[in-house]
Amino acid sequence: MKRNILALFLALAGLCACYKAPQPDEVPQDSLYVGTVSVDYDGGVYDNPDTQVACIPSADGKTADIVIYKIKFVPRMPIRIDVTIPGVKVTSLQDGLQLSCHDVTPLAMGGEYPKYQVYNLQGSVIGNKLSLSLLFGEYPTRFSGTR
Repeated sequence: MKRNILALFLALAGLCACYKAPQPDEVPQDSLYVGTVSVDYDGGVYDNPDTQVACIPSADGKTADIVIYKIKFVPRMPIRIDVTIPGVKVTSLQDGLQLSCHDVTPLAMGGEYPKYQVYNLQGSVIGNKLSLSLLFGEYPTRFSGTR
């Protein structure tokens, strides 16, 4: 029995390590936005213009995954990565959608990225515009873009 539990645990850990964000060409065009991600860092603001962000709704429309593609959050970051914020709550508004989550672990580079836990994500999709504000760990981050 212990062997079976260990094997199951190792298989699940392997699946988690294989996580890969869907690429922009795999995402429906009405879910993809281009704009600027701004991060408050070291007393200034670090902008990432022309960044692609996807808002991919779940099948039931109650949640969405937010995927930020090829982001370099701070100047000292050596590579660009894709980051997914899973399970963002979606609420219908009269003129669009409201997005929110208060404490979720983002996914990046093959698994969870708890060092930069997402807090207080607030956003909206109105018309062809997506806007978000959140904390990645202690770093205030914003996005504003259009389809």
